[in-house]
Amino acid sequence: MSYITLGSVYPVTSHTDFVGPGTTFVAISGNKVDGLSFVPLALQKGATTIVVQQEVELSNTLQKMIKEYEAKIVYVLNCRKALAEMSAQALGYPAKKLKIIGVTGTKGKTSTSYMLYHMLSDLGKKVALSSTIEKLIEKDLVKISLTTPLPDQLHMFLDLCVKRDIEYVVLEVSAQALSLHRVDGIEFEAGIFTNFSLEHLEFFKDLQEYFLAKASLVDYIKKHQHMFVNIDDKYGVELKNMYPDCSTFSLENKSANVYGYPHFNRDSMGIHVKIDKQTFFFQAPLLGRFNAYNMIAAVSVLQVLGINLQKMKTSMMSLQRIPGRMEQYALQNGSRCFIDYAHNPSSFEAVLSTLRMMTSDLIVVFGAGGCRDKHKRPLMGAVAQRYGNTIILTSDNPRDEDPEDIVCDIQRGFIQTDSCQIYKELNRTKAIEKAYSISGKQSIIAILGKGPDEYQIVGDLTFPFKERSIIKKFMQEDL
Repeated sequence: MSYITLGSVYPVTSHTDFVGPGTTFVAISGNKVDGLSFVPLALQKGATTIVVQQEVELSNTLQKMIKEYEAKIVYVLNCRKALAEMSAQALGYPAKKLKIIGVTGTKGKTSTSYMLYHMLSDLGKKVALSSTIEKLIEKDLVKISLTTPLPDQLHMFLDLCVKRDIEYVVLEVSAQALSLHRVDGIEFEAGIFTNFSLEHLEFFKDLQEYFLAKASLVDYIKKHQHMFVNIDDKYGVELKNMYPDCSTFSLENKSANVYGYPHFNRDSMGIHVKIDKQTFFFQAPLLGRFNAYNMIAAVSVLQVLGINLQKMKTSMMSLQRIPGRMEQYALQNGSRCFIDYAHNPSSFEAVLSTLRMMTSDLIVVFGAGGCRDKHKRPLMGAVAQRYGNTIILTSDNPRDEDPEDIVCDIQRGFIQTDSCQIYKELNRTKAIEKAYSISGKQSIIAILGKGPDEYQIVGDLTFPFKERSIIKKFMQEDL
């Protein structure tokens, strides 16, 4: 795998790191910083056009500086929308030259996206991926942060895809991205709504606003193309009622456009999938009912894109481990460890209910992110206690919160019981080491929250932190 960059200068951007001679700088007012404060630096670096909100009044000093640099001022109704539209236009609308698949939902986005990416690649298609974990153009890694990149980065990414003759792009689409216009200017060849549950209430005012943001992906689907909705989820049913033209997938409702019936083994699953009165059998080295939903969602989209279902069966069998998603390790003492990104109540439920069926001794190590939705913390604690024999509470990314306060919030979800032993060890490394020390031959250790992340955020500082490196000390072999 090699690393590639999008370039050091963008034609349109909202970040001064990417400003150069001739750049259009869009001054977006965010929650923490005002883009106007960066206009002087943008001008010094060569920006020739400054885009600002229509209602903004520029200071005399700033107006004078813009005039001295002979730059142009453009007033717009919405700077975020302008950034997306101008970025697409400056690069010749690269999205129109690609087949883009959008995946949204509270959980399952990354796994479903990886499945689509893997199967398309395995079947000989030239494909790119933009996910929470990484951005890939074929096998090359592109360094961009955020689940869904900012519009300037996203269109630069898509432009590079066009230059590399990519046919398909699989794009995770977050609710924040939809509400902040990051995917404006993109029409999707197909879309998936995986499910919906409590999350991101630090960003949205309530659950309904969060749902409507995710639901709006339907508005970006090309005419006569398909948006697949999980109708086993009550919000999926609501979405289908809002947009009757949506196609459906289900593991419970045989009337869905795509219906699946899964069965599970120790290290794999099989699923019978019924499409247009025909039934196909798929197998994959995956665990959990939640992955059955991800599989059927991926199959649903690929079949409407004309991908041969028989060829898909072979590709599904060779699915590789998804980083930080039920990532499994065999340990020296005979126990097994699973590292997973689960960080909300519904993800805890999905992961821990699956692991509970595999062991009589489940050890759960987790914390909660600081400066994020506090409502979910006791709910996560309740789920962990329902399934775990032992819980070790620890620190996640505390940010500007006291880890002790975060743990106290989690503990409010516990009930008095003798069936679950609870420890507190705020040092995450020591918490993982303790989990191994109390595990036995039949134990399963679930380390939840960080998944593929290789850092820990404390205050304003980011420290290297790799859970795999800690587990490696106790490993027998990587499964």
